[in-house]
Amino acid sequence: MKLLGGLQAWLTGLCGVSMAVAWALNLNWLAVASVVLGGAYALEAAWKSLRHRSLDVNFLMVFAAVGAVVVKRPIEAAALLFLFSLSGTLEAYTMAKTRRAIEGMVKLRPERCLRIRGAEEELVAVEELELGDHVRLPPHESIPTDGVVISGSSSVDQASMTGESRPVSRTAGDALLGGTINLQGMLVMEVRARVADSTLSRIVELVQDAQENKASGERISTWFGERYTWFVLAAFALSWGIRLALGQAQNEALYASLVLLVALSPCALVISTPATTLSALAYAARRGMLVRGGRFIELAGSIRAIALDKTGTLTLGKPRLAEICVCHGHGVAVGGDGSCRDEDSCWAPGKDMSVEAGAILAAAASVEQYSTHPIAQAIEDAARERGIPLPQAEDHEAIPGFGVTAKVGGVRMMAGRREMFDLLGVQPPRDFLPHAEKMAANGMTVALVTRDHEFAALGIRDEPRANAREVVDELRALGVGSVVMVTGDNETTARAVGDEVGIERIHASLLPDRKEAVVREMCETDGPTMMVGDGINDAPSLAKATLGVAMGGLGSDIALNAADVVLMHDDLARLPELIRLGRLTNRIVRTNLLFASGVIVALAAGSLSGYLKLPLAVLGHEGSTVLVILNGLRLLHGPGRSSWVAPRNPPLRRGGGTVSGSSAVA
Repeated sequence: MKLLGGLQAWLTGLCGVSMAVAWALNLNWLAVASVVLGGAYALEAAWKSLRHRSLDVNFLMVFAAVGAVVVKRPIEAAALLFLFSLSGTLEAYTMAKTRRAIEGMVKLRPERCLRIRGAEEELVAVEELELGDHVRLPPHESIPTDGVVISGSSSVDQASMTGESRPVSRTAGDALLGGTINLQGMLVMEVRARVADSTLSRIVELVQDAQENKASGERISTWFGERYTWFVLAAFALSWGIRLALGQAQNEALYASLVLLVALSPCALVISTPATTLSALAYAARRGMLVRGGRFIELAGSIRAIALDKTGTLTLGKPRLAEICVCHGHGVAVGGDGSCRDEDSCWAPGKDMSVEAGAILAAAASVEQYSTHPIAQAIEDAARERGIPLPQAEDHEAIPGFGVTAKVGGVRMMAGRREMFDLLGVQPPRDFLPHAEKMAANGMTVALVTRDHEFAALGIRDEPRANAREVVDELRALGVGSVVMVTGDNETTARAVGDEVGIERIHASLLPDRKEAVVREMCETDGPTMMVGDGINDAPSLAKATLGVAMGGLGSDIALNAADVVLMHDDLARLPELIRLGRLTNRIVRTNLLFASGVIVALAAGSLSGYLKLPLAVLGHEGSTVLVILNGLRLLHGPGRSSWVAPRNPPLRRGGGTVSGSSAVA
């Protein structure tokens, strides 16, 4: 492809030189040679379109050049094809540049790596790596595929994958991404994904999807261009026929009609949208925003409402055990103000864990250890970090969306949401609930646990992202009418997090199907809606939204499959940037289309008046094409924070307030 692009540039240059010499020395034979040089690629493209029984602008330009030669104006024909070839070369260069900006990450993966087998190391092709293989990663080398560090410590440059400018530290247990660069220390990693299944490979597939998913403006301009070409030919034939009927000389009538044909050619119209959307896609990729195609950039510019998941989106997605409250038997371990009376049995950070709290934690971790839910993992991590042995759990029974039950030491245990206890007819002591409510009011997610006649509340805290409130304020400043939290957590906890991040409208206690229904309702009442989630539990609502955006997409198959946009770096600040990019893209596309249409009208009027000659028609035609390409290329530098573009007819902001999905969880 690079060789072909270079050949096209050389032919264009030779065409221009020979045209200039032919014009200066009035050498018609050299002008004809210039036509051949300049028309080589246009003729090939025109022939391909004819073989597919369609016509395009290449056919029109070749047709016009041949006509100019027929009426003995070869120098003007050479000028036409030189300018057309020049704009085509520029177009090919700019499109290649934007595609390279998107696809350049593929080259980051090394071809070979050092695999460790026992006491030996061997240099193997990265495609030979299997799950569980150990790979040595020297400093300044690219990481071949996704894995986890098993020894060593270093910093890793992830800018190419996530847009994160600062290196991140990596030590034993930390995840590594294929295509990133080990900067300083020696690392040994265990392979967790074959090269074909790595995050980088999935990104390549996503980029291929992006090239297929054209923006609606691009699809319209392509459809219009194919049919408009027939209109141009009809206008040419009609003009020629009328001029001959009015007694104009044949060569003059043909020349004037060729000028009209060039003036009406739709090149600038057809290229205006893809040049813009490809530039926007390239910029988004460099910033760690992988967009599946131009139409999703277009949709980002139309967003009027945003639904934000709580865990992993508004919060860090790293829940930690923050408190344990134990209720002995059916005695009261909690005061009326929500404080524990039996401080020795309960646990909070800064104090030693009691035997009772440790036993509850061990049993809860045993029940939850096979679950992938973040809360379950937080409970299991808390037990393992403290070296608490986990007893064997048997007879597991998961209740989707609510919790799990199992037998530990022959005793039936339950761990999960308050609704699960109601569902199974198990009621915690009434005086025990105030402390669970206080935990939730402090922003903790509360997991209730029962073992025999003993109840406990485990408080799990997931800290809000540092920039969450700032981003929410910025989204509102952009004119997004509704910023809403949707979460499966209870209303009290959700409200506490909402207060911290500045969100008043909250839908809480939502199972995945109810979350999807809320998003569908927002699309109907608030207008085009963006759903932002972790791409795992939120897959149905991501698919239902006008635009689904997955946070934490690295390594998540579901995130890459369910979402329209994947944020490679978990940075909420990318959301307003994506909206600004979409709005500016739409504005530039509209500007390009209006400008290209205006140029066509002006050139057509000039040709009908008889004052416009072929070289000027070509200059206007190709000049407008170059200008719309350059205007679209502005997006390679992004929208900038100052490029605020309001959506058309922005909706009035809806009233605030908290809305819960189902009954609140205490």
